[in-house]
Amino acid sequence: MSRFSRALVVGLVAVLSLLIAVVAVLDRTGGGTAGVATPIASASASATASTSPTPLPAAGPSQQEDPQAVFARIEQQVRDLRGLPAPDIGPADIISRAQLEQELKASFEQDYPADRQRSDNLTLHALGLLTGDQDVAKLQLELLSGQVIGFYDDKQRRMVVVSDSGVDPQVEVTYAHEYTHALQDAAFGLKSLELNAVGEDDRSLARLALVEGDATAVMLQWMLANLSPAEMQGITETPIPDTSDVPDWMLTQLLFPYQAGFQFVSALGGGLGGDYQRVNDAFRDRPPASTEQVMHPEKYQANERPMQVADPDPASILGAGWQNVASTTMGEAMIGITLDALASSAATDAAAAGWGGDRLTVASGPGDASALAWRLKWDTSTDADEFVAAYGSVTLSVPHRVVRVASDEVLVLQASSPDVLDRLAAGSR
Repeated sequence: MSRFSRALVVGLVAVLSLLIAVVAVLDRTGGGTAGVATPIASASASATASTSPTPLPAAGPSQQEDPQAVFARIEQQVRDLRGLPAPDIGPADIISRAQLEQELKASFEQDYPADRQRSDNLTLHALGLLTGDQDVAKLQLELLSGQVIGFYDDKQRRMVVVSDSGVDPQVEVTYAHEYTHALQDAAFGLKSLELNAVGEDDRSLARLALVEGDATAVMLQWMLANLSPAEMQGITETPIPDTSDVPDWMLTQLLFPYQAGFQFVSALGGGLGGDYQRVNDAFRDRPPASTEQVMHPEKYQANERPMQVADPDPASILGAGWQNVASTTMGEAMIGITLDALASSAATDAAAAGWGGDRLTVASGPGDASALAWRLKWDTSTDADEFVAAYGSVTLSVPHRVVRVASDEVLVLQASSPDVLDRLAAGSR
């Protein structure tokens, strides 16, 4: 689900993720964050109506320099930090937020076709993550239009900076992050990571965490070496774009690759002042296979891979007139995000831990009927118990039930009507 943000750009820096990164650095260095709210907590509660960053005060010599000269200096500094050769790209494009919206719409039409939008919408509505007339495509376009402040386009080998007010510290930090993606692409080939593979949402999110975690680590290193505490503090005072119409879970998913990815890269030895050799090895030879590996790096080190789980195939169970329209692996991160959004239980993180593997399939039937079948394998029966308990507190507007298939295996069933649910349950074991 939510494939658009992965398909559109390989690595975007959004206002929320940048603010969180800067706050983390200030906390670590003692720079202080008095009066600065945690961005994810304030995103829906106290966001401003503005969707473009407020221009920051003058930040030194770079304000008077030619922007391309500033970018060239940052490129050299980032190459020195990351230890990768220069990519073959042209000068950065500086575009306005209005131009960004045009580019997003064009990329949207190309990279997120209507059939995938429909299947994502059906899946997210079936899960209860979208309600009423909410549309995943419109929500993501709204989110990215107000959030993106720079990106690297791996298709055109192009650096893009979004600014209506010239080069300020926020733009500089963004450029350091996005230029790291250009280095990654030239050295390892980002296309080979298959960040948008159909039916592999969990693996795609895990690999995106490697990409974004690496770039976030380099960005933080660059920021500590080149910005003053006052300049970093100024970035944290940037008003947060209005995200009041965007579900909290979507913001959490947007931030996951930056936050969890940075922790993962740090565990591999990268991060602030670290050695990137094992990070390079991960790009070349063994990118993470699941968000479980990202969230628990010791499982990556042990090469604990996801269990294979059979597709529950609801269309075959329900018979004529039914068609499977989407099938994917949710994974530990998205299970936790889903439970956090829907369950009243406070133990959602524990309920997602111990994940072994899963497969979720959504089917559509006559008269707009729908059905969801989600088979989950757990490491132990205790892990399965915790998930069943947490899912038991989920509030949904459609009939649903949890079937215990084995001590370590669970089947979640949801349907548009009690009759469809009964038929699905009768044929699912």
